[in-house]
Amino acid sequence: MIDKLLLYCEETLDLKNAKLDDGHYYSSLPLCILDAVYSIGVRYTATRNVVLRYCQKYNLTTFRNRTPEYPNRESQHTISQLIENIESVGADYFAYHILNNLQRTSTTSGVLKSEAVYLWAEIFKAHGIEVFQDVSMIDKKIENKILEIKGQRSGISLSYFYMLSGNDDLCKPDRHILKFLSDGLQQEIKDLGDAQSIMRDTTTALKAKYAHLSVRMLDHTIWAYMSSRGKKGERL
Repeated sequence: MIDKLLLYCEETLDLKNAKLDDGHYYSSLPLCILDAVYSIGVRYTATRNVVLRYCQKYNLTTFRNRTPEYPNRESQHTISQLIENIESVGADYFAYHILNNLQRTSTTSGVLKSEAVYLWAEIFKAHGIEVFQDVSMIDKKIENKILEIKGQRSGISLSYFYMLSGNDDLCKPDRHILKFLSDGLQQEIKDLGDAQSIMRDTTTALKAKYAHLSVRMLDHTIWAYMSSRGKKGERL
């Protein structure tokens, strides 16, 4: 089955030149949360603008050098500082006047994405997670608390957060990834867990020819390709 997908990947993607974009090299952990929460179901340009507005307001460097090494702890904007910034004005004001974005985590019973960011940050702070170097402390108990935030139950944002913070072994199984896998395999892929497994197996097989490839890099390459086909550039 996977042979079909391997052939499809090589026919449609520029795997030889696959690389990550700046968004995978944020300068601090709060920016990863902002991106992960705000990227759901919208044009990615809107998400990027949220991150840039936050950085501009608080005079932060958005990206680090394109290396896997994290900046020194002392130089990073912390989770506690993100919380302080939101609490100083309130989640509603923060959404409207700082981020200029009133999107909610869902159109039915969702909360403001700014509130979801705040709740996520509070969970991290309560467990001593402040900077990139602390990501390894995240366990299932912490993950489950994040998944309880309205709009986070699917775990897509959590997977994407891990990718943005440096995990090479996950994909963000949004509508672009699911559609690409379904097209390549010629069968519909809906289950997010199945998508993760297929992406891992595909990457492992492709690495025999494209040694630099990772699941995260394949995800980004697929997303860029699907976006260029006239899609909305959404990350569900």
